[in-house]
Amino acid sequence: MRGEAPAGPTPSETPATITPALQYAKGFIGARWMAADPNGDSLIYTLEIRGVDEKQWKPLKDKVMDKYYSWDSTAFPDGQYRIRVTASDTPSNPPAEALTGRLESDPFLIDNTPPRITGLAAALHNSKLEVRWHAADALSDIGKAEYSLDGGDWTVAAPTNGLSDSRELDYALTLDATPGEHTIAVRVEDSDANQAVEKAVVR
Repeated sequence: MRGEAPAGPTPSETPATITPALQYAKGFIGARWMAADPNGDSLIYTLEIRGVDEKQWKPLKDKVMDKYYSWDSTAFPDGQYRIRVTASDTPSNPPAEALTGRLESDPFLIDNTPPRITGLAAALHNSKLEVRWHAADALSDIGKAEYSLDGGDWTVAAPTNGLSDSRELDYALTLDATPGEHTIAVRVEDSDANQAVEKAVVR
């Protein structure tokens, strides 16, 4: 590496061939990077993290031997962050002769807070159940909304504007229902798979 930032992949080296696929797990974030030393020295990595509006880098993980790392993001407040990876050739050199290189990631979002469901209301008119609610998320788009009538299967609900591409959406349903008491549950998920559930009882 000799004082240079970690180099990009060669034509035969891609993230898929050098590091395993990162598996999804709720609340976890994964990072992987490419690095090479022109002398063929072994490298070891230090990871740091900071919010985009922060000035100080905080330690995330030291002495990482692989070119990837995943961590539990639920300990971090929601917001935009950056990762900095420092590569060192200390495994192959005396401490006084070791050199380092650094790369900083683009901003990425940590969002572990579910959307908010407000204004859930349901009314039975003859054989029709009319249901309305509003969904909002502070950081991510609403990805999906579903409803369940009387404990039945979850069914996808479309927003009134027809597109789930906003942080705030309204929903309105008209469902067939027999006279009597009914329970309607609604579930909303944002683009980071955070879910919120609310229910209403109609008599």
